[in-house]
Amino acid sequence: MAGKKQKLLQKADSFARDKKLKKAIALYKQVIEDDAADIRTRLRLSELLYQAGRMAEALDVLQFVGDYYREHGFLLKSVAVYKKMLEVEPSRTDLHGTLAQLYFQLGMAPDAIRQFKAHIRALLKQGRVLDSLFVVRSMLELDPGNVSDRLRLAEGFSFHEMIDEAAVEYRRVLSLLEKADRQSEWGRVAMRYLHHNPEDDNIRRRVVEFLMREGDYHRSLQHLSVCLEKDPRDTQLLDIAANCFEMLGQPEKAIVALKSMVSVFRQKGLSHEEVNILARVLELDPKDEQALRALGGEEPVPEEAGEEGFVELEWDMPAGHGDPPPVTEFAATVYEPEPPSFADDWADEATIVEPVSEDLLRQLMLYADDDQVPMAVDVLRLQRALDAGEPMSPAELEAAGVTLSPNDREELEFFLSSGLRDEALAILQELHLRLN
Repeated sequence: MAGKKQKLLQKADSFARDKKLKKAIALYKQVIEDDAADIRTRLRLSELLYQAGRMAEALDVLQFVGDYYREHGFLLKSVAVYKKMLEVEPSRTDLHGTLAQLYFQLGMAPDAIRQFKAHIRALLKQGRVLDSLFVVRSMLELDPGNVSDRLRLAEGFSFHEMIDEAAVEYRRVLSLLEKADRQSEWGRVAMRYLHHNPEDDNIRRRVVEFLMREGDYHRSLQHLSVCLEKDPRDTQLLDIAANCFEMLGQPEKAIVALKSMVSVFRQKGLSHEEVNILARVLELDPKDEQALRALGGEEPVPEEAGEEGFVELEWDMPAGHGDPPPVTEFAATVYEPEPPSFADDWADEATIVEPVSEDLLRQLMLYADDDQVPMAVDVLRLQRALDAGEPMSPAELEAAGVTLSPNDREELEFFLSSGLRDEALAILQELHLRLN
């Protein structure tokens, strides 16, 4: 079987050298039918299909190879194949997303972000704005502290009425702003968040406190009313309500809130707190009969409203304070149709080359004899070759102190002889990563 395959390959190579592409392609396909795992022959086949102008078939073969490498853990090799596919067919913009995920798995964040941004830009040009939002969300996992883009993502989801997704992103923005102690921005975003998730009572209470500090008593009362509908006996909220009305020059409404507190304290037997609140009532209205009787030791006047003697709050909420407007205070980001510096925002991080231990060299099969003294590996030489985009031959790698495995040597020789520079560079990149 092996002899038959070798004869077919020799004959196919001969046809390829003579530019008899159809015959060479047919023989390579026959080899692949007999040995589906022969990736080297598939790569050679894709090259000949490309030369013959059979682009769709070439891409199908490359897709198989890229997927094979990816499924078997050869991520850098799969990156090289998918990049080759993009060179052959730039309209395959979905490959930017695939490459971004691969770079993410490899821990190469700047490269991943560049691919994410390229994918976003392509989707926007195609008018697929909603799809671009999900790509942005994936990209932001690599840049979790990016408040501006996270906020724009939330606004994008909101615009497309994806309420739950918007609420999640607004909540993440709130956490980032809180950590940065950006209180003013936190308040604006929190009100947008509550518009999408009105059931978050904890954030709403904090918004009430924020608005009180800002002196926005009308809007504070609006949020207070929502909280008090759920818990009309919350004395902390009632106290804030009384303060709001007092600051707005509406003492009669402040007294209603204070008397509601009196009712709660009385039912709980908190006489000291009750007396303090009654004193505040008298400060607002020295002639208040109920407060005078209670503080004078007389029986209090029965309250007219509510169950269990509770005084219901009845106030007219101010008009003109509806849903908060979208938050627009952020710089231009990836959502611009034509970002000015779309792909140049992320510079490659510098690599610090660490010494390689003898144990690690053995684990990586960089030399076979345990008694052999390891040759110093010229890692900087590999780095310079990568930076220049110039593949190194097996002989050059060995001169730099790298001992290749038989599989790496065979693939590298094939890639170089076939003119597949990106694939050869992928092997160089993989070797370089092993040494760091």
